[in-house]
Amino acid sequence: MTNLPFISLRKHYRKVPGEPEEPTSTIVLTSPNRFFVDIRVLKDLSSIADLGSGSQSYLSNPVQWAFAGTSESVCDSNGKCFSTWHHWIDSQTDDPARDRGEMITQDDGDVLEKGTTLNPETGMEELYEELWTDLPLTPGSSSGPARTCVVLRVEDIETGMRGMVIRVGRWCQGILKKDGAVSLERWQWVEDKENSPDGQWDVTVRVGADELPCTHILDVEKSVEGTKIDCGAFSWEVVEVSTR
Repeated sequence: MTNLPFISLRKHYRKVPGEPEEPTSTIVLTSPNRFFVDIRVLKDLSSIADLGSGSQSYLSNPVQWAFAGTSESVCDSNGKCFSTWHHWIDSQTDDPARDRGEMITQDDGDVLEKGTTLNPETGMEELYEELWTDLPLTPGSSSGPARTCVVLRVEDIETGMRGMVIRVGRWCQGILKKDGAVSLERWQWVEDKENSPDGQWDVTVRVGADELPCTHILDVEKSVEGTKIDCGAFSWEVVEVSTR
């Protein structure tokens, strides 16, 4: 298991025995302690090019699925490796099904995930495949460490409200679920901006009514593990900071 953060981009989804396709822009940010935020934005409202340019902000609901929590990976005696994602927050349900897949490294370094998922229309388990590639870890500014990672969490046990925000390198995204309503953001550092030659952070996806504290952790030097960050009506805890 790596002790570095990583940024995963999904290249395709395949419902076996169908053909591979990719209806979303899916980015997963994972911290060294295996906190993760997974956001899947429908391409009919946002293309990869739009997200890459940092020029779009989506205020409707382009999200196919978003979830966050912790993950773990193990390999058995036969050399097969499996990852499990524990959904602490899930945009679709408060009672998520098990999320576990076999991870098969390809010759080019990409990883093919194979497993089963519940079809909500039929109630039956179906085979699926997802192909993942890791994006490079690069500094989220004109200078600074490329492996920067900050994780924030918030929870109100009485109301069931939960939120998580993660920044890794040039990406930051988070999700907050409160009273069944979901708010989320995705930010990206963009270098070749016409009005900012040195680069700047741009919000590329924003959904929901609640503000998330993404802007508070874009400057990692201001993030101290164990401290609190106030954002809107909530106080978020800094649960992990890494620059190694």
